[in-house]
Amino acid sequence: MVSLGVFYTLVFLLAILFTVSEANSNRKLLQTTTNYQPIYSPPPPPYRSPVTIPPPPPVYSRPVAFPPPPPIYSPPPPPIYPPPIYSPPPPPIYPPPIYSPPPTPISPPPKVHHPAPQAQKAFYYRQSPPPPSGQPWWWLL
Repeated sequence: MVSLGVFYTLVFLLAILFTVSEANSNRKLLQTTTNYQPIYSPPPPPYRSPVTIPPPPPVYSRPVAFPPPPPIYSPPPPPIYPPPIYSPPPPPIYPPPIYSPPPTPISPPPKVHHPAPQAQKAFYYRQSPPPPSGQPWWWLL
């Protein structure tokens, strides 16, 4: 996989080198002394006086006098009302209560009696194994 990457890199660099060298050689071909002009150019045309052109119309014209703007409309002042008379708010109207049964009491879970831990039954306190029996080993067969 690495060699394939190196191969593609070399091909890419060679393509760049070839392109640059071709561009340089084409540039040298274009640098001629006559610059592609014919050796004997035709004589210039005879001189003619320039034609007079009327001046162009002005781009900006004087502003037109507009009539004065109409007066700005202002509405009449609002009428002055007497201060409001305080009236207490009406009593709230509550809907009738919705019947729901009494809540079910939640009883605590029953207590389970756990005996106290026995220290002698722990791994580091257990009894040592009994001593080996005095019978020979072939007795196990």
